[in-house]
Amino acid sequence: MSRLFSKRQRRLLYVIAGGKCAKCAAELNGKFHADHQIPFSEGGPTNTVNGQALCAICNLKKGAKLEH
Repeated sequence: MSRLFSKRQRRLLYVIAGGKCAKCAAELNGKFHADHQIPFSEGGPTNTVNGQALCAICNLKKGAKLEH
């Protein structure tokens, strides 16, 4: 299974998030990190159910941690 989200999955994550970071609600303006809610390193699948759109700051703070 691929670790990277496809272009289609990334578009869906952006739409699902309403163009805002799932953590801090900052406007993403088309630039965002596609994040695994359950980290890939912990067995989390690369799919839109386990994905979320995060701004770079929130994703870098989260790292490979499991957060709710």
